[in-house]
Amino acid sequence: MSGRDKDVMVFHFEPKRKVYLVSMHLENRPGALGNLADILAVRGMNILEGFFGGMSHQDKATLSFFLETTNQRMDEAWLKDYIESSVYASDVEVKPQVEGLIVDSVNFPLTWNTGDRAVMMRIEGVREMIDTILGTQAESGASAVYDLGYNYGKEAWVNLVSTVQPKNKAILSEMLKIYSATGWGRPELVELDMGGNRAKVRLHDCFECASPQEGARSSNFVRGHIGGAFSAIFGSEVRASEPKCIGRGDGVCEFDVSR
Repeated sequence: MSGRDKDVMVFHFEPKRKVYLVSMHLENRPGALGNLADILAVRGMNILEGFFGGMSHQDKATLSFFLETTNQRMDEAWLKDYIESSVYASDVEVKPQVEGLIVDSVNFPLTWNTGDRAVMMRIEGVREMIDTILGTQAESGASAVYDLGYNYGKEAWVNLVSTVQPKNKAILSEMLKIYSATGWGRPELVELDMGGNRAKVRLHDCFECASPQEGARSSNFVRGHIGGAFSAIFGSEVRASEPKCIGRGDGVCEFDVSR
């Protein structure tokens, strides 16, 4: 299972280069993005990373990116005027570096493309929170972490299931790829019995236990989340067990879902 890194622009630090944060509304029509790329290329400017967010029914979309220029005479005011020369661009904001550092302070809140607000945290911090709960008592801590994951998974998937209404393995396999899209791991729906409320899911590179060198760990939170998600899918309470876990030396995390 191959993948490509999914970078989310947060900050850029490069003291020896001239980098700006650029954000705008761009007309949601064919040729708009190409027109902007062309006028930037004419002046030798390079888009380092960014995002383009818009829905098909919207007239305009948000486009933001970190932009590098080698022309020392360009400043944020000149750059703003120049970008607005594109008939497709409006509401342009340009922010300069502060001693080499530029942070995306313009785009807030962070949302899924469904419009639901989200937050982003580093894996190390999430693991530390989970380990703090586990540190209370091994058995009760693991149960508490599972319950957190279960309640989160069930709540998150109720609306998704009501929207998509999955009826077979193909569409459910596609839905589970949300775990990959949000950085949790790369899922594989191995078995599915809708009538019997049973499933087997493999999760490659599970974030909760992807570093076994830190010591044996299990996917208590993710296991609970999968149990909650399938409870929403089946419309009946099920639980998830984990016969295999990369945190215990297995090649993959594997979850059996059943009543």
